[in-house]
Amino acid sequence: MNRFNHIMACIDLSDYSPMTLGYALGLAGRADLKVTICSIVPLREVNPVYMAGMMYPCREDTKEYLEELKEGRITQIKELIRTRYPEFDGKTDIRIKMGYPAEEILTMIEEVDPDLVVMANKGRSNLSSFMFGSAAEFVFRHCRKALFSVRDKHIFKRMYSGNELPAPGELRNIMAAVDFSPWTEHILARAGWIAKITGAKLHVVHCIGTKELAWIKSHYIPENTFSEEEFLPKAKQQRKNRLEDHIKAAGIEDLAGIDITIDSGDPCEQILSAAKNLRADALVLGPLGHSRSVKFVLGSTIEKIFRHSAVPVLRLSPDICI
Repeated sequence: MNRFNHIMACIDLSDYSPMTLGYALGLAGRADLKVTICSIVPLREVNPVYMAGMMYPCREDTKEYLEELKEGRITQIKELIRTRYPEFDGKTDIRIKMGYPAEEILTMIEEVDPDLVVMANKGRSNLSSFMFGSAAEFVFRHCRKALFSVRDKHIFKRMYSGNELPAPGELRNIMAAVDFSPWTEHILARAGWIAKITGAKLHVVHCIGTKELAWIKSHYIPENTFSEEEFLPKAKQQRKNRLEDHIKAAGIEDLAGIDITIDSGDPCEQILSAAKNLRADALVLGPLGHSRSVKFVLGSTIEKIFRHSAVPVLRLSPDICI
């Protein structure tokens, strides 16, 4: 069964940082994983110091000030761990960089080489809606590692203006969304591993898409004899049998009570609806679908789910050998 061995948590000491650490350290504690904590000091906080150093080169304390800034961030992170997760006190590797958060996070990922990156869907700006180009979305698109985008489903609202702070949720229901792409068995294996170490129930969901149905209808022989009411029950049973074979191939058939759900319609809408109906606490997806595009496409199913899912989304690495 596929597993993770090294987790990297990206935090910025915003209200979302305790939640991010909660999910990362929660998984690490259950499976004895190595943990690296990454934090980026944004340029807007250090640019005045850089400018002062350029304008007044006689000052020799610019470098010292920047080092103090890094040490201060490390101290804050250690205090956060000591206060909320004392069992990890002194057991994590903390790395601080300065620069543009999204770019520096991607650079840090290459240097650290983790199996799983955990970061919140929002940061210090706490925007009421996602913006194209935000750090979270940029990293989600370009990260070559498995990425766990965490969010609090109880306060995930576009215009949420309450005072409740995000907190990590308990993983009791894990949902794996599969489309029989080459990543299907990897999705099932990783979702099954998380379900096993957390004691969660695994739900496997597949959607027969509207585009696929339209193609079948247009190529059906004899012509104009296609009946969706007759076709769907047979197709769902065939795909359920096929999913059971994939579950065995993924090595997770010994998990108790694996639930299989097969729907039809728009994949994004059906996956988000299933996550709500099944009360999923995390959603596991492949890196790409059947198109296997080299780059993520704005508006793709996976990206839509990332933007609109109220529950944490684990997107696997596109570099998995297939």
